[in-house]
Amino acid sequence: MLRHLLILPIAISFLLLTAVPIKLQAQASCMLVPMPLSQRLQGATLLVEARVLSQQAERGVGRHIFTRHTLEVFKVFTGILPTGTLSVRTAGGTLGPEQEKVSSSPTILTGMQGVFLLEADPTQPGEWRLYAGPQGFIHYDLATLSASEPFGRYANIGAALYPALAAGRGTPYRELRPNADLLAATARTTRRTAVGPLTVTPTISSFSPATVTAGTATTTTTSADGVLTIVGTGFGATQGQGFVQFRNADAPGSDAAPNFTQPLPSDYLSWSDTQIQVRVPSYSQTGNAVGTGQFQVTDDGGNSTTSATALTVMYALATTILNDQTYRPHLISQDGKGGYTLHYSPSFPAAAQAPFERALTNWRYEAGVNRTVGAPTSVDAISADGVSAVLFSADLGANVLGATYSYSTYCSDASNPPSFQVVESDYAFATTPVAGYTWHYSTDASVNRTEYDFESIALHEQGHGAQLTHIISPMGVMNFSIANGEAKRTLDYPTDIAAARDVINYSVGATATDLCNNYYQAYNTSSTPLPVVLTAFAARYQPGQGTRLSWATASEAGSLAFVVESQDDLAASAWQEVARVAAAGTSPTPRQYASLDARPLAGTRYYRLRQVDLDGRVAYSPVAAVTAATAAELAAYPNPAARLVHLSGPLATGAPAQVRLLDATGRCVASATGPMGQAAFDLPLAGVPAGLYVVEWDGGAGRGHLRLVVQ
Repeated sequence: MLRHLLILPIAISFLLLTAVPIKLQAQASCMLVPMPLSQRLQGATLLVEARVLSQQAERGVGRHIFTRHTLEVFKVFTGILPTGTLSVRTAGGTLGPEQEKVSSSPTILTGMQGVFLLEADPTQPGEWRLYAGPQGFIHYDLATLSASEPFGRYANIGAALYPALAAGRGTPYRELRPNADLLAATARTTRRTAVGPLTVTPTISSFSPATVTAGTATTTTTSADGVLTIVGTGFGATQGQGFVQFRNADAPGSDAAPNFTQPLPSDYLSWSDTQIQVRVPSYSQTGNAVGTGQFQVTDDGGNSTTSATALTVMYALATTILNDQTYRPHLISQDGKGGYTLHYSPSFPAAAQAPFERALTNWRYEAGVNRTVGAPTSVDAISADGVSAVLFSADLGANVLGATYSYSTYCSDASNPPSFQVVESDYAFATTPVAGYTWHYSTDASVNRTEYDFESIALHEQGHGAQLTHIISPMGVMNFSIANGEAKRTLDYPTDIAAARDVINYSVGATATDLCNNYYQAYNTSSTPLPVVLTAFAARYQPGQGTRLSWATASEAGSLAFVVESQDDLAASAWQEVARVAAAGTSPTPRQYASLDARPLAGTRYYRLRQVDLDGRVAYSPVAAVTAATAAELAAYPNPAARLVHLSGPLATGAPAQVRLLDATGRCVASATGPMGQAAFDLPLAGVPAGLYVVEWDGGAGRGHLRLVVQ
């Protein structure tokens, strides 16, 4: 479920033709490659403006649950309406006590309206589905008269979207009936503009906490980190039609044209003229999680105000909705061994297995996510059959790279609220990423721009299997975006790892009642993590000195030593010990380590860490590769830093290094240009507030990023 934002249709077309990095997408959906509006207009056989009148969950092939959305059509842009009722099917839904979530499926709710780009469903004769998955629905926001889709936003439905549709089709639309809600919203906006702002308008003076988590405060759970208190004036004595809206973590837009999403009505805990308390949701009114950025408060009269500073959402946990209430699902011991056993289907190629398992190992040893690979299965289809399958599929839809299917069930009684358990997860990936592109399976993180890094995408999808959803953070694996030609294989401690551990702690602590009186076994981590959280490991070759190894931990408990190991031929030679560094033993605070391998380097050498615990258990870090001909990797010292930080990184011949320091919202707070041809220099930090930042380095050979703590 990954994306980038506001890439114009013409620019997308050019990017696809020239193989420049394109961002993937997530919008309650996952792993999308942008498709230009012009291409979608040509591919869709039926294009309508409509409102969802009702929806009904139904059972399909392979015991899949899908949701049928019945549409009220206002305008027809292309195609011929079928006789009778027009309905659209999307994957996933809730049927009785069972629920199915599909990361590549959009969330479309009753009452939503917009433009639907449809095609006949090739797997279900007589049925309609969205063309290009979530990119086949352009959602209307009647409060602002704007429209949004996974990769873009139209500032005005009439002035921006309609002309874009007409330009792509070349013909006007045919109106079947007036869109009463759209006409009323247009009239309200016109009146508001004519009257001007009221004498008393809302103002946000402060909010707390400044850093929150999404989805951790639900109907049945409480979390101070998951509730936001907003203080100000002019909010209104009662909520009425007022609302709070947060940045959409699946489709955030840009600072100039942000996409927002609103909490469910049940998420508002209190509303007065001077204070609002609201849960920070991972399932909003549009089905999306909320992310980092400035938020808005709108009063009953439609007057809005925006927070002066950004709210930081560190992570978001998947929640499920039942009867307008939200609940957190428990992970269980599906395999009787404390977690889940996954099985490769015949379609899953041998080349994909190693990167998929490297991603599994990363989640296991960094965060304690207990999943293993068992015997292969003969089942080669996505189905709710009790077998957690990993497969390749040609039926994911146009420009969809991968999808995670999570199957849950719930139990309840008169004295206890519903309790959800995840009983199975299937992982499906596109056989071919997209026309003209291939999968990158190698341990080498140097990914060609015509490739998508399979390990990075598997790591992200496995995060969804662990019940994590999207965030807005350039360092997080669960960030909403990743590009072709990019490798993102390191879990970020404050976001990815902290989120997974939250889910695991919640699941391990489940009571017998939570697990339906032991009908399901409790999830546990007895065979998973070592008590060391490794947050970074890097190898950098310096001619005449050797290879400098550096790594960092967020915390340690019972750690004995770190053993640096190397290998000159990853396929043939054995790992050999290079150095041994004593560990901290027990440390609740971050620690940094370094070592030097003074041997000269002629070709490529691979390094890894073997972390040894006091009780003899071991774990291995991801592999880092260095090449004599390759420029140094991006590094910052010291980190954390105060007043000044020394930076070094890759530099193209004759190019200056361009450096930007980005805050949690992606805003540049400091920048510098290094001396011509110099790959290392100091960046002053005077005036930079204490906090967590991202250093962006561009030395003419591609951009690099690393996390920097300023004290």
